[in-house]
Amino acid sequence: MFEMKSILNRPATVWSCILGMMVLLYGCQTQVYVSEASSEGVKFKKILILPFNDVIQKSGESMDSRCPVCGQVFMSGEVADGAANFLTDQSLAWFKQHTDYELIFKRSREGSLTAFYSANQTTVAAKKALADKGRDNDAEVVLVGFVYRFRERVGKGYGAESPASVAFAMHLIRVADGRTIWSAHFDETQKSLGDDLFQLGSFLSRGGRWLTAEELAMSGLEKIFEKFPKS
Repeated sequence: MFEMKSILNRPATVWSCILGMMVLLYGCQTQVYVSEASSEGVKFKKILILPFNDVIQKSGESMDSRCPVCGQVFMSGEVADGAANFLTDQSLAWFKQHTDYELIFKRSREGSLTAFYSANQTTVAAKKALADKGRDNDAEVVLVGFVYRFRERVGKGYGAESPASVAFAMHLIRVADGRTIWSAHFDETQKSLGDDLFQLGSFLSRGGRWLTAEELAMSGLEKIFEKFPKS
């Protein structure tokens, strides 16, 4: 009894314990990004990087969109102007800073990837088209990305009316056989602690505020590239 009263008389200790338990609980939760088909042992030097594609702009879909490369369906939505260019530029910057790959960058002509969004297009045909593009540019692998949602927050960092929401995917295709040797996707709509207490760790690491769509996307890129094949 004495020990219980002693603890209750120290509110700072109690709250520290509660906070610690919540952080531990958060640490056991699954993150909202996925990295698949890690290519351990797959070696390459020349990588063709294609610009991110705004799926909504190219497909015309506004609800659910199918990835032309893997076939997975994503909940799509508003994609802010410049989102595809932002993700492309940030990806290029990461490769230049963190790898020694020989980068080949091509900004595709408008409509050059339109065939990916045909209702009858198969994932095999899409990967073959990417492999052919890589072969034309003397690359060993091709990296392509698709943005499905890039909605900006409404409001300020400490008082948003509506949170940022971002979803994108990336695929690495081997030119020799058109096989996917690495792929990943990120999909998150930032939540308040009131909506999800398990987000405490993420909320605190982000400064306890609402992120912009660009900041949320950067968070996703950093997590995804942690598992990108090492050069």
